[in-house]
Amino acid sequence: MKRILIMRHGKSDWGAGSLRDFDRPLNERGKKDAPKIGIELKKRNLKPDLIISSPAERAKMTAEKVAEYSTYEKEIKWEKDFYFGYTSEIIKTLKNLDETENTVMIVGHNPTWSSITEKLSGKFFDMKTANVCILEFNGSWKDLDEGKCIFKDYISPKEI
Repeated sequence: MKRILIMRHGKSDWGAGSLRDFDRPLNERGKKDAPKIGIELKKRNLKPDLIISSPAERAKMTAEKVAEYSTYEKEIKWEKDFYFGYTSEIIKTLKNLDETENTVMIVGHNPTWSSITEKLSGKFFDMKTANVCILEFNGSWKDLDEGKCIFKDYISPKEI
C-alpha cells in the first residue's frame, strides 16, 4: 500500500509586503502549527519515507519543521513544479517515485493542493493552512492516476 500525505504550507506572513510571494515566510501561527503536525504524524505512525516540497520560503519552512518534529532523517526534495501548481506535473513526480518509498509527504500551495486531493481521490477537501490530507492506494507509483486513491483522513492543527 502507498500513502500520500498532502500538506498545505503553514500560515504565511503577509506583513512583509516588500517581499516577493515566493519569499514570504511563515507567521507566528505557521511556526507553531508545523511542529504540531510533525508530532502528530509521528504519534500516528505516519512518518514519511520521503518529503517533497515547494521551494517557496513558507513551504520550505513548513517542510523543515514537520521533518524535524516527525524525526524524518533524510534530505527534503525541493520541487520547483510544486510552487507553480500544475496538477499534471505533481502526478508525474509521484508516478516516478522509487517503489521503496511507501509514505510520501508533499508540501505546497492552494488552490492546487485542494485540486490534487480531489483529482486523486474524487473527494474535495478545502485545504486550510497546515492541514494534511491522507490518501492511500494499492499498487505501484507508476500506476497512480486520477481517482485511484482513497481519502482516509485529514489532520488539522486546530484539532490537535
